[in-house]
Amino acid sequence: MRAPVTIAIYVADDCWGGLALLAREAFAIAGTLHARNPNLEATALFRVRLVALDAGPVRSFTGPALLPDATLADLAEPQVVIVPPFYLPMAARQPIAPALRAWLLQAHAAGALLVGMAGGMRILAETGLLDGREVTGNLADQRVFAQHYPDVRFSPDAPLVIDGSIISAGSVNPCLDACSYLVGHFHGDAVAHKLSRYTNPASQPSTGRVAIRNAGLKQHGDQRIRQAQEYIERCFKQDLTVESAAQRTAMSVRNFSRRFQHAVGMAPHIYIARCRAEYAKELLARPGLSMLQVALQSGFRTEAMLRRTFCQLFGVSPAAFRTGAAQSPARYLE
Repeated sequence: MRAPVTIAIYVADDCWGGLALLAREAFAIAGTLHARNPNLEATALFRVRLVALDAGPVRSFTGPALLPDATLADLAEPQVVIVPPFYLPMAARQPIAPALRAWLLQAHAAGALLVGMAGGMRILAETGLLDGREVTGNLADQRVFAQHYPDVRFSPDAPLVIDGSIISAGSVNPCLDACSYLVGHFHGDAVAHKLSRYTNPASQPSTGRVAIRNAGLKQHGDQRIRQAQEYIERCFKQDLTVESAAQRTAMSVRNFSRRFQHAVGMAPHIYIARCRAEYAKELLARPGLSMLQVALQSGFRTEAMLRRTFCQLFGVSPAAFRTGAAQSPARYLE
């Protein structure tokens, strides 16, 4: 069995302790679900540590103390760093300790994935690592980013944004989607989907799960195309076209389509259809939705378009998929 992945969750005074602990428990649950064994130690896929500047307890926003497992110096090269939300009510810039900044920069340079949860993005923004990237976060922080971090493309309407090694989540459910993404990144989609279904049941599908399923298609070096993919993953339920996606990247349709095909391995109109069909999978598992409702809520204009696309991509009709998912959810929804 491979060694557990090391994850550092940074905690300090006024952090949202509950979300930090929720993330830690989600990674533990991923191992137990995968192994079908409640033994946390025997099934551990991740080694999660709460880290702080000093060894003493820190006071979470609502008061309960958190005792760090290690200091920044003790955990020099984690594979993942998570920064949970902090209570930062003022629009003024919030500088971070030089030691924290240096540690984050070192971890990123060593190849760590950096995850900002909601208001935690303001901590990461202080490192300069977000410049030129697209991130999401609290809507209330929009003015802060516009004023103090103008080189960051802040998109608070997006629930989850994966921009290379920087992952950002806008609220609680997307934070769990970010955890699922990390599980999939290190241990494969099947393990991630088990956690995703457990934390975000099919009766409440999330567009963030589409981003998780498409993560393997973003491992290329074309940043503008990756940004277009993330835009498509947020807007596929709308009347989205290849032309509007090309406009988003300031490219002609011809150039955009060529670069998209080269980077992703499929045409952009296929990618849009794939996002809609993947979302339709989640809706098909919901009781009470008609096939037309599934089609419209997924971004298809008609039931026929849903049926044709579904058959082309998955080799099965939506009706047959629904029947199979009802009989064997684990097999059909992974």
